[in-house]
Amino acid sequence: MPDEVRNPYEKFGVRRAINAAGTLTRVGGSISPPEVFRAMEDASRAFVHISELQQWAGEIIAEATGAEAGLPTAGGSCSIMLAAAACIMKGTELEGYEPKGRAVWRHIIQRLPAHTEGLKTEFIVQKSNRDEYDHAVEIAGGRFVEVGTVNGASKEDLDQAYNPEMTAAYYYTVQPSSRCLPIETVVEVAHRHGVPVIVDAAAELPPKSNLRHYISLGVDLVVFSGGKTIAGPNNSGILAGRKDLIKLAHLQFYPFEGVGRVAKMSRETIVGLVTALKIYLERDEQAFFEAWEEKALFMAEQLSKMPGVESGVVYSTTGSEKIQKFPLVFLRLDEVECDLTGGELHQRLVDGDPSIEGIYEPYYLLEDYKGMLVFNPQYILPGEEHIILRRIDEKMRL
Repeated sequence: MPDEVRNPYEKFGVRRAINAAGTLTRVGGSISPPEVFRAMEDASRAFVHISELQQWAGEIIAEATGAEAGLPTAGGSCSIMLAAAACIMKGTELEGYEPKGRAVWRHIIQRLPAHTEGLKTEFIVQKSNRDEYDHAVEIAGGRFVEVGTVNGASKEDLDQAYNPEMTAAYYYTVQPSSRCLPIETVVEVAHRHGVPVIVDAAAELPPKSNLRHYISLGVDLVVFSGGKTIAGPNNSGILAGRKDLIKLAHLQFYPFEGVGRVAKMSRETIVGLVTALKIYLERDEQAFFEAWEEKALFMAEQLSKMPGVESGVVYSTTGSEKIQKFPLVFLRLDEVECDLTGGELHQRLVDGDPSIEGIYEPYYLLEDYKGMLVFNPQYILPGEEHIILRRIDEKMRL
């Protein structure tokens, strides 16, 4: 077996996973370039004041995103938690402190998440825009105020939900759903009331132009994962936005003792994230997409030759710009001819060795996805496409 597809976990008695689902956290997110690990090893050779290293990284993040300031974090959910904490603390005496030295403001930041009397803790969100990751807002001590229904909301709904005594921010998750009001509308309403907008864009890369897109729309705080397409350490993330809010987020983070202390981020991880970000910004994105599409087309062609299999390439997009399409391989079985459902095939692939992680009935495709099994070639390593094709053929013959 070539080095590219060997199992480095075999010595532990652990199965290797083939990641045919994209930047999926549960199988490790992405694979960092070797330069990232070399930079991390170099960073491990000496000590540093963490707050100074965070500020250095924040300057590079700010430049990359077009924001006033940035903060490296321990993942996208950590960024959401810190963003919420910052908005809750806006207007309090915490604004008079700086993130350096000993945390003499501990008595203030440790009010979160339990002791929020007198603080603004409400986050307005469209009911159709909820997802599992926004729970991080509640971890910080926030409380959601939902507007509209699962079928959508109106501008008036957003406007009427504002409470000058309780509203900390408006919250928005970038999703493919067309039922949500656009970010621009949320920003307009929020800023008319003088409150910030938090946007979770953790999975909205590529294209790398999205790094600057949301700030350009007037968003006050934007979240990206560092361990997905940026290919930094899987436990890294980015928070970018207004300088005053980033400072408040930093005061809540480690090395201090606020709500973010539980999400400690090593000096090596900070350096690894920044190194990965620089590499990502310099990458030839067009060549990357062409190689991605070439693999998708090859897999779809081979799958379509199998009896009872319908296959092809569909395209998904990220971000509000909708300017970049991402090739995904779809597979749909003739369940009568194959005596097998797409869900059963998916489970057989996951249960095998190596485990193959695809996506069954992906919600983010606009086409009819019922019974559809999708493979994202983004992180299918060289040679693994042949393993996937062979295993599908084998599992259909059982």
